Amino acid sequence: MLYKNKHFANDEVKGRDFADDTFLHCQFGQLELKFTNFQNCQFSASDFTGAFFELTSFHNCTFPESKLSFLNFGNTNLRECDFSSAIMEECTFEKLKGGSNYERRALDLKHCSFHKTNLSRSIFVLCDLSKVDFSGANLTQVVFEKCTLTQTNFYDSNIEGANFDTSKVQKSCLDMPGFVQLGHSKGFVFPEEIADAV
Repeated sequence: MLYKNKHFANDEVKGRDFADDTFLHCQFGQLELKFTNFQNCQFSASDFTGAFFELTSFHNCTFPESKLSFLNFGNTNLRECDFSSAIMEECTFEKLKGGSNYERRALDLKHCSFHKTNLSRSIFVLCDLSKVDFSGANLTQVVFEKCTLTQTNFYDSNIEGANFDTSKVQKSCLDMPGFVQLGHSKGFVFPEEIADAV
């Protein structure tokens, strides 16, 4: 089913299952999505900004040009989702233990994609991001806390101020500008930068 330019209300989404639907320019912002499931859905240029998820599930969904900023995915099940070209500023990716508001457990995001996604100032906690595509993404000041980054693709991404300190990074792809940004974030400079400062 195609939903176009629709502004959803809480009672239209709460406790519902959506499958194989397309949402074009739809508004979900500030909603409380409780016990809501989306499977094989496409959200094009739709807005979830400020929504609250509780036991919400997204399986095999895409979000091209959609806004998903300021969201906490702690009580959300994300499986095989493609967030390419979405705006997801200041989001928190974590998995809370059942019944807890602060205890975290591992979150598997291996089959998700963040190609050209704006994730600035977002936080990933205890996430398995092995082989995930972050190429071309804006990762400015993103924090990867105790994450697994094995063969993760950061090619052509902006990692200025990103923090990988507590994460396990192995055989992940980073281009030369990325190495420079990473070095600067650790306090390293080129010799000519020291000469210019004198």
